[in-house]
Amino acid sequence: MSIASQDILFSYQWGAETMQKLVSDVDDEQFASQPIDTINHPAWLFGHLSIYNDIIAALLCGKPFDNPWDLPCGKKSQPTSDRSAYPSKEEILSRFAVGVTNACDAIGAAPPDAWSAALEHDTWGKQFETTSSAVIFLATTHLALHLGQLSGWRRAMKLPRI
Repeated sequence: MSIASQDILFSYQWGAETMQKLVSDVDDEQFASQPIDTINHPAWLFGHLSIYNDIIAALLCGKPFDNPWDLPCGKKSQPTSDRSAYPSKEEILSRFAVGVTNACDAIGAAPPDAWSAALEHDTWGKQFETTSSAVIFLATTHLALHLGQLSGWRRAMKLPRI
């Protein structure tokens, strides 16, 4: 049995839409609020996931990409409550949405051999054997992990459920 791209798209799109719903009532000035020290806030979370949306598209299109861990919202970065360190909410959400669209297009258009291609990347190739394992991880597990963090942030901010 194989996984169809529609199955991945359903989960990925649901997670991305839920992320956006979780900040629909959050004001721009709250986007970097940290009610608990070092908690991942929306500005960092969306910036972080935007990096990986771009990587999903690059992986499936066979394009090279640099390891993003040292970028401002990369894996090794720390969120800051300094609101001026991040773009506006509108810019952040726009970049995220464009990245999701591009990744969805790449997922939907990827030929079977793109999925089974060996992941030949200095860093990522050590963790993921094929493109499919990396894309499925990023589009499901990675997104869901940060979706949970955003939900926890909302609770810490004493915001109502969506």
